[in-house]
Amino acid sequence: MARSRLFRCFSAWRKKPLQTAIGISFVLQLPLIVTARYRLSYDAYVHIFFADHYRHDWWSLWEPRWYAGFPVNSSPPLAHQLVALLSFPFGVEAAFAIVLLAVLVALPVGVFAFARVFVPPDAAGYAAVMAAALPSVYLAAHAFGQLPTLMGLLFALLGFASLAEYLRNGRILDGALTAALVAVTAAAHHGTLLLLPWGAAAVALHLALNRRVGLRPLIVRLAIFGLSAGAAALIVIWPFWQWGLGETMQTPIDHLSRHNFLLDPRAALMFFWPVYGPLALLIPWAVWQVRKRELLALEVLFVGLFILGLGGTTPLPRWLYGSGWAWLTYDRFALWASVALLPLAGIVLTTKDTKGHEGQKLATRKEKRDFVLFVRNFASLVFQKNLSLSITLGLMSITAAVASLLPTILPTQPKALDLQPVASFLTASRAEWRYLTFGFGDQMARLSLLTTATTIDGSYHTARTIPELRVSGIGQIDSAYWNPLGVEALGAIIERSSSYGVRWAFVNHPAYAPLLARHGWTALATLSNGVEVWENPRAMNPPLDADPARPSLLASVSWGLLPLLSLAAAGLLTWKGRDG
Repeated sequence: MARSRLFRCFSAWRKKPLQTAIGISFVLQLPLIVTARYRLSYDAYVHIFFADHYRHDWWSLWEPRWYAGFPVNSSPPLAHQLVALLSFPFGVEAAFAIVLLAVLVALPVGVFAFARVFVPPDAAGYAAVMAAALPSVYLAAHAFGQLPTLMGLLFALLGFASLAEYLRNGRILDGALTAALVAVTAAAHHGTLLLLPWGAAAVALHLALNRRVGLRPLIVRLAIFGLSAGAAALIVIWPFWQWGLGETMQTPIDHLSRHNFLLDPRAALMFFWPVYGPLALLIPWAVWQVRKRELLALEVLFVGLFILGLGGTTPLPRWLYGSGWAWLTYDRFALWASVALLPLAGIVLTTKDTKGHEGQKLATRKEKRDFVLFVRNFASLVFQKNLSLSITLGLMSITAAVASLLPTILPTQPKALDLQPVASFLTASRAEWRYLTFGFGDQMARLSLLTTATTIDGSYHTARTIPELRVSGIGQIDSAYWNPLGVEALGAIIERSSSYGVRWAFVNHPAYAPLLARHGWTALATLSNGVEVWENPRAMNPPLDADPARPSLLASVSWGLLPLLSLAAAGLLTWKGRDG
C-alpha cells in the first residue's frame, strides 16, 4: 500500500528540498541559539520558569513563587515539560535552547507538509526553503521568545496535512493521527487553537473546490474530525479548561499589536515589517489571486489571517472576538499569515523558474523538471539555476537577522544585571518575606530561578489572581515605567503590598524611588551590582502559599502524563502510517 503523505513529509529529510531547507535553518539558527539571543527576548525566561517548576515538582499544579501563588494549569505544559525533561542532563536553560532549536529546524518540514495540500511539490519545496529564513519565525523565537507558539504552529501545520489526507481517503489511521496532532497542538499552546478553524476550513474548501473528494463524504469526515479532534483537545489538557471556566476577563493590558498600524508607526515597525520582510511585496499579488479557483482556499486563509494580524487597524478582531479581542495579541496571527503566504511565494518562484510557461495551470505537469533533481546540487540551486530564489532567500535572511537582533537594535529590555547579589540577599532568613523588583524587565523571571523567595509580581499575566493587578491595566509591576499608564498606576498595588507580605524592593530605575518613599518605604542598601534595596517596615507576615483550589490527584496525574502521551501517540501513528 502507498505510504501516507504525512509520513513522507516526516521522512523527507532524506530528499533534497527538505534537506536543503533543514540545512539552511540549522546554519542560520544555530549561531543565534549558541549566542543565547533568546536571553534578550520578552518571554524566554517565562517558559524557562515554567520548565523549572516541572523540574522541581512535576505533579504539582501550584507555583508559589509568582503572584503569591498561581495555578500552572493555566498554561498548556508540553513545551515546558519537554524542556524540564531535558533539563536533568543539560540544565534548564540549555534544555530550552535545545528544544527551541529542534522546533525551529523542524518548521520547514511542517511548512512543506502544509504547502503540499495546496500547491505542487516544486512550489512546496520552495516554500520549505523560504521557511528556513522566514523573518516572522526569527522574530517570534529571538525577540519574543515564544517557544510554545512555534511548537504549536509546527504541529498544527502537520495536522492540516494529515487532515487533508483523511478527508481524501477516509482512513481511520489518518483520522486518528489528525486528532492526535490536534491534541499535541493544544498541549503545546492554547492560543494556536485559534488557527485550527481557519486552517481546517481552508483544507476542506480546497478539496471541495478542486473536486478531490465528494461533498457527502467530505461533510461526514469533517464531522468525524471535528468531534474526535475536539474531544482529544478537551481531554489532553482538561485541567486547563477546568481552570478557564472559573476565569473572568481582566482589565486589558496595552499591546502594540492591537494598535492601528496606520496611525502608530511603532506598531508597524514591530509587528508588520519584521514579520513579512521582502514577502510584503507579494501581498498585493496574493490578494489578487483570490479570483483563481485553484488558490482560492489558500488565499482566503492568508487574507483572513493577514487582516487579523493587523490588530486594531481593522474592525475584524472586534467582530470575531467581541470584548475578548482586547486581551488577545495579534502578532501570532501575523506569524500564521506569513506561513500561509509561503506556498503562494513558492508558486511565484516556480513560475519564474519555468520559462515560457507563466500562464500555465497550477497542476503538476509532466514536462516540469522534478524538484528533487532540480536541487540535487545546493550550490547550483543557490548560485546558478535560480537567481530569484537566491535573491529572495538573501533578502529574507537579512530581514530575519534584523528581526533576531531587534532587542539590541531597539532595546526592549534593561541592561543585563548580575542577579546573584539580589539572590544572595534573599537568604533563607529573608526569603520568608515577599519581594518586588523595579526596572529589571524580564530578568525578573530569571531571578525567580535563583531563589525560593516569592513575589506578587510575575510574567504570565493571564494567571494572576491578585485583584489589584487584575484591574490595574498594567503587565508586570516591575515594568510599569514603560507602560502607558506609568509608575503612578502602581499606587494602589504598593499601598496593598504590606498585606501580601512584601517587605523588600530591588530598584534598578530611579523613577520608582519617589513612589516607594511616598508610601513609607525606606532605602536600606545598595548592592554590588548597583541595585538599591528598599524595605517596607509595615509588611505583615505573608499568608501560607497553599493551593486554594486543591486539585484532585486525577488532575495532577493527567496534567503530568497526557500531554506527553499525546505526543507519543502522534509519533506512533505517524510511524504506523509508513505502511498504511
